[in-house]
Amino acid sequence: MNKFSLLPLACLFTASTLAFAGEPGSVSESKKNESSVFNLSQSDLKISFGGRIQMDAASYYGSDFQHMANGVGFRRVRLNTNASFGKNLSGKVEIEAAGGAFALKDCFIKYDFLNGLNFRLGNFQEGFSMLTMTSSGDFLFIEHPNVVSAFSPEYHIGLQGAYQKGQFLGQAGVHFQKINGSTEKDYVDASLKNGQDEGVSYTFRTIWMPLSKSKTSGFHLGAAASYRTPKTDGGNFIPNTVRYSTASLTGIDKVKYMDTKAINKVDHDWLLGGELAAYSHGLRFQSEYILNQTHRMEGLPTEKFNGYYAEAACMLFGGQQKYVAGKGAFTQPTCGKEWGDIEVAARYDRLDMNSINVKGGQSDALTLGVNYYASKYLKFQLNYSYVNHDIYANGGGTIGVGYTSNGEVTKEPAKVDESRGKSGNNYSIVTLRAQLNF
Repeated sequence: MNKFSLLPLACLFTASTLAFAGEPGSVSESKKNESSVFNLSQSDLKISFGGRIQMDAASYYGSDFQHMANGVGFRRVRLNTNASFGKNLSGKVEIEAAGGAFALKDCFIKYDFLNGLNFRLGNFQEGFSMLTMTSSGDFLFIEHPNVVSAFSPEYHIGLQGAYQKGQFLGQAGVHFQKINGSTEKDYVDASLKNGQDEGVSYTFRTIWMPLSKSKTSGFHLGAAASYRTPKTDGGNFIPNTVRYSTASLTGIDKVKYMDTKAINKVDHDWLLGGELAAYSHGLRFQSEYILNQTHRMEGLPTEKFNGYYAEAACMLFGGQQKYVAGKGAFTQPTCGKEWGDIEVAARYDRLDMNSINVKGGQSDALTLGVNYYASKYLKFQLNYSYVNHDIYANGGGTIGVGYTSNGEVTKEPAKVDESRGKSGNNYSIVTLRAQLNF
């Protein structure tokens, strides 16, 4: 790795170390002939355990050229441990077990200065996108919109500083590889052995919340940016290569219609995002726009992809929407009745991954949802989605998208004869989820 990419990490680490040393009550004063250590009594240590189970069932209708397989499965099975050492120091470890093998999610050390400023060091979600900052247990819909699934960074190793005071929230971090499981680790290790840098990202997010003092209403306006050099955790053993893809609104069938394939000779990417949200009592609205600019070397043109979504929801029986200022994201609403509450929601999203030389496809999707909150621990979700893909959404050349002039199914968009009838893969999804938080 280029030594200059470590400079921000070293500066942040040094600053946080100095702050630790000067914070009253966090580190014991050095006694004579003794080095300074964390002097914490047993009563300072508090440990809590929790987890999440999400079980999904999905049925697909339509899809002209690619069969979609109905099925059931565990979307997430997570176990976590939270530990706090006094008021300032804490940590969290969360493991995912739904994929047949253990994967690491949250694994970080956090130091809170109790004045709105905190630092995190370890593996955690980068500060980009309001939906990424939303806990998976609090999702309004079962799956993210395509633009967030394709572009928003999630868990990466790094160091992040955050400051939240009154109406403002700021987050800034330097991040490295995704090490969720053994597969990503093997990819990174193999690339390091071949002398390939593992990549670095600098990610920033700022939020304005002018109604932060209100308990029943709020407004959210945010912006985010991330400068990213190509990573090696995706199995691209060719240096300076990136790839973007997404399974369109489903976690059961694994077909990824939207796929740019490997984009080589990449110098860096810029991710830019805008966020808008508001809530009042049981109503809420949320929208985001994300632009991805892939800057290439050797005079190749910059590839530009973008997308957005807009969603709204309403609690039907007096429930209150909830927002966490420290994360800049919504959390699970409170129920209006003893038996719980019901929420109805709608979302429209678009993703365009067609650019100059790269044609990864375009999708438009409409999702309708009903959520039943039986308690703060138990939730049921029912979603209906309709997804429309263009002829370039061919799974990187592996999926049929239309007919040739001879009436044969083709996977090549250039050979599609629109006069022969349907083109692109359009389908409906009905998904049911049962969720338990504990």
